[in-house]
Amino acid sequence: MSAPARPGAGRFPQSGPTADRPARTRRRTAAPLSRLLRSEIELALARPRTAVALAAAALVPILGAAALAASGPERYAYVLGVLMVALAEPAAFSLGMPVVLVAADAFATERARGTLDGLRLSPVGPGRLVLLKASAVAAAAVLASVVVVGTSLLAGWAALGVGPFGTGPTLARALLLTVWTAGQLTGFGILLLAVSAAARRPSVVVVAGLVALVVAPLVAVLWGPAAPALPTGHWHEVLAGTFSAPVDTAAAWATTLRAAGFAVAGAGVAGYLLGRGS
Repeated sequence: MSAPARPGAGRFPQSGPTADRPARTRRRTAAPLSRLLRSEIELALARPRTAVALAAAALVPILGAAALAASGPERYAYVLGVLMVALAEPAAFSLGMPVVLVAADAFATERARGTLDGLRLSPVGPGRLVLLKASAVAAAAVLASVVVVGTSLLAGWAALGVGPFGTGPTLARALLLTVWTAGQLTGFGILLLAVSAAARRPSVVVVAGLVALVVAPLVAVLWGPAAPALPTGHWHEVLAGTFSAPVDTAAAWATTLRAAGFAVAGAGVAGYLLGRGS
């Protein structure tokens, strides 16, 4: 004879696992990708040192416009001449600094603070984590390009005038250089993400980025065959093509493909290092 059922039995669901209901594991959830992207970009661009680096980059075209104005009639003493000064290989040091800092903060700073392991174990995952950091690098690259080109236009117009191409063609060439520069800096910055994923200190990434930006122009001059593999190799050809009538975009396409290769390689290596727990 079976025992009578207890009052209230079966009224409330049991909290523990039973023979009829296996234990369930709680699924990890992640915030929407759009929210993560917005947060990552805002965090990267809101840092005071990013603003300082952007201000330093904006000084180059201002000084270039002043120098061209003081030198008297010159071949490139107009708006696009200021852009040539601001985007030439020697100016890559200041132009690329905001991107270098964001790439250094991406993983190396997190590792130095002891928070990288938490990020890797979060529901975001290595692939999405690289995507978030790459988006911050791209945002810094676009912002640096817009700031430098915009400052060049304002300073050049004020000090030198529009030049022989007229307003419309000058603005079209400036827009082309803005998009091209943003692509170059993005590819270089994502390549630095691989260094950031492997480095123990952010200073290693900063030094690697600045050495690449400073040494690359010298190597390109001393040994031409190495230029296609360097971050700023053949930039002078792109700038020279911008002054052509019509515009010659052959070098721009070639360097853009190189930047895309940098981006793919950097993202792949960074994802691999994060996935294996390096």
